[in-house]
Amino acid sequence: MVVDYRTYNDMCDKHEYDYLNFIDQLVRDIQKLELRIVYLRHILSRHLPDHEGEMLKCEIFSDLAGGYYDDAVYQRYVSDYCDGKDPMEDPDFHEHMIKVSRGEELFDL
Repeated sequence: MVVDYRTYNDMCDKHEYDYLNFIDQLVRDIQKLELRIVYLRHILSRHLPDHEGEMLKCEIFSDLAGGYYDDAVYQRYVSDYCDGKDPMEDPDFHEHMIKVSRGEELFDL
């Protein structure tokens, strides 16, 4: 996420910006962890017996991070820091995750 710091600093003080920037770093870490989980599940599914491997593929996206949109602080982050676009709902991220789950793209551990 690229933010015009001068414009944003006009809207809020430095502490608030630091707080929202920290939330952004956490969101990026969550996305990396989700990709890692999906990638490792894909790799594991290839080494399991057929039935178990297929079951894991069916559940490859289960138990990933839940949505945070109901949280007021997260809503503020999305609104003020991300121009209203929830990074956890980014279509490019989801497309990349689907490709990783199919083994079409690699994920560097």
